[in-house]
Amino acid sequence: MKNTLHIYMEYEIKQNLQSRYKQIMTSIAETLPQYDAFNVHWEKAGDESNRYIETFVVPTESHFHVLKRLRMSRHHLLFGLLDECICGGLQEINLLCLKTGR
Repeated sequence: MKNTLHIYMEYEIKQNLQSRYKQIMTSIAETLPQYDAFNVHWEKAGDESNRYIETFVVPTESHFHVLKRLRMSRHHLLFGLLDECICGGLQEINLLCLKTGR
């Protein structure tokens, strides 16, 4: 049985940067498969218009650790762009990883 890791990221976006956030996330969603992430989705979290949830799956714990480090880096050329959009910056991302067998 092969394990996969389901990643959930949740955060609040600054109201005045909603369109910028959507542009950045479109690029991120297109880029994540280059890091072997698949089933990439992002959407508003329920009725709270400024909260978003990202989900994706990675094949190994190593992939998770690499992506976690990159996604939380303000210095990454793409992922770091979200720092300005998220209330409190990248460090305010709530991240959850669930390991499942398939």
